[in-house]
Order: sequence, then structure tokens, then C-alpha cells
Amino acid sequence: MRILRRLAPLVVAAAVALGWWGFNTFQAQADAPEVGDCVTISGSGTDVEVETAACGGDDVLFEVTADDGECDPYEANYTTTVNGSDAVDLCLFYEVEAGDCVDVGGEVEAKVDCSATGPDVWKVASTADDAAAACRKREMPIVNELRDRRVCVTANG
Repeated sequence: MRILRRLAPLVVAAAVALGWWGFNTFQAQADAPEVGDCVTISGSGTDVEVETAACGGDDVLFEVTADDGECDPYEANYTTTVNGSDAVDLCLFYEVEAGDCVDVGGEVEAKVDCSATGPDVWKVASTADDAAAACRKREMPIVNELRDRRVCVTANG
């Protein structure tokens, strides 16, 4: 009986700590973008921020394709932190349509007006929910085997 009285405060403290951890983990993940959400990226270097946005917007370049950190080589990997703790390890892939232009030369890739030209500006020729789909001659394929997607791009200019 003495042992139970001595262990009771430790058991209560452990239960409270476990409950607090669980609450903070759930709260952090609830604030993070979810698979299927589209996101905008701002900032540069190590100070990059990802925010949920409506898909199809002029400033939206990526869609969250996974939250387990198992990303395809063509996906951007981003670990989001909420309330000071790691929330989720996101995989991001292009959310683009034929005719969109993307500047890949800066610290953060961004959709741009197609009047921009240069070696770092790509024009999206086509997209497919099929990694095996073919691109035309002079188009560069961006193949996401893991998500079975393909984007074909050309130099804009």
C-alpha cells in the first residue's frame, strides 16, 4: 500500500505531461497545411514561410502532396513549425496549368508573368496525372513518380 501512495503522484504527473504533449501536438498539426491544400511560399534562405491559399491563384505554385516527409526527388521538402515544435514534414509539388510561367532562378521559385524571359523562366506546356505521359520534343519533363504526375516545361524566351 505504501508503494502505491508513493507512486500515485508520479503516475498523475506522467498522465498530465502526456496529456499536455498530446494536446500541443494535435494543436500544432491542426494549424499546418494538409495534403491537398495549395500553398504560397515567401521569404528566402532559411527564413521561408508556407501559407495555405486557394488553388489556382496567380501566386500559388505548390500543392501539399504528403505530410510524412517521404518526398519524390522533384518535390520540395518543407518542415513546418508551429508553436515552437516540429509539426509536419511536408512534400510540395507544382500546382500549375498549361500556360503558367515559373521563375526557378531565385531562392524561392515563383509564378511570374509570361512576359518575363530568360534561362530561369519556364513555361508550362502541359500537365498530366500520369508519370508515363510523354512530353513533346524540346520540352523538359518534371516527373513525380511517387505521385504519378508529370509536368512538361519549355524555356520561356
